[in-house]
Amino acid sequence: MVELGTNRWGKSGVRLSKLIRGPDHDDFLDLEFQVLLAGDVEPAYLEGDNSAVLPTDTTRNTIYALAQDKLTEDLESFATVLCDHMVAKVGIESADVRIRQRRWHREGRTGFTGGGSERRLARVQGDAAGIRENWAGIEGLVVLKTGGSAFVGFPRDEFTVLPEAEDRVLSTSINAQWVYTDLPANTTSTWESVRDVMLQHFFDDWSASVQHQGWLMARAVLDAVPEIAEISFELPNQHHLPFDLARFGLSDEHTVFHPVSEPYGDIRFTVTR
Repeated sequence: MVELGTNRWGKSGVRLSKLIRGPDHDDFLDLEFQVLLAGDVEPAYLEGDNSAVLPTDTTRNTIYALAQDKLTEDLESFATVLCDHMVAKVGIESADVRIRQRRWHREGRTGFTGGGSERRLARVQGDAAGIRENWAGIEGLVVLKTGGSAFVGFPRDEFTVLPEAEDRVLSTSINAQWVYTDLPANTTSTWESVRDVMLQHFFDDWSASVQHQGWLMARAVLDAVPEIAEISFELPNQHHLPFDLARFGLSDEHTVFHPVSEPYGDIRFTVTR
């Protein structure tokens, strides 16, 4: 016997930008949405009966329609508005709302520069019973320091050729997500604080490895924000390998490197209270 398993439907890749006019300066939001729904739509699969399937086009239009009055810099609040709106509909059992924000930096009253790799993340999952789970995060925050990190004392086998490094270039793209037990009063300022803590400890702390560096950042975030229950990191080690100039008869001062984007070290972990 075959049967339908877990299924969801909705809209992904919904791009939206919004101007927030202010007396002294304008703010600009550049966002991408994913809204996935779950409900009793088995007849749509088994019988071709679409009577319970809210069109994905409606989901997209709902995002735009609610954004004018409800969307502010508090992304988690708007994600909750979307979630509550969707699960209030007949037949919708739960909703998973994810928002990615492309960061722009202010240049004067009405100008902005940006469009880089860094993104702010917000996510709310909720159901018709009012149960909510809240996440936030950051991705694509590329960082590099020219010293203050080492990697020594690792095991070796017949295929290990990596030299030990007492002091090395360390670069990664910080990708982190954290779970809130309770939403902070100001999610935007909290997100900025988490980002600041990560950067402070990346640049200021000596680390023995990418793992050690990540632990120092995660512990500092949990110490700084009591509303965060746990935080997960993905830290790809973006290698800058020493380029041997001595083989050309040159004096190698260890200042020239070969950046290698692939393959990369892939370090992932979660730190909880």
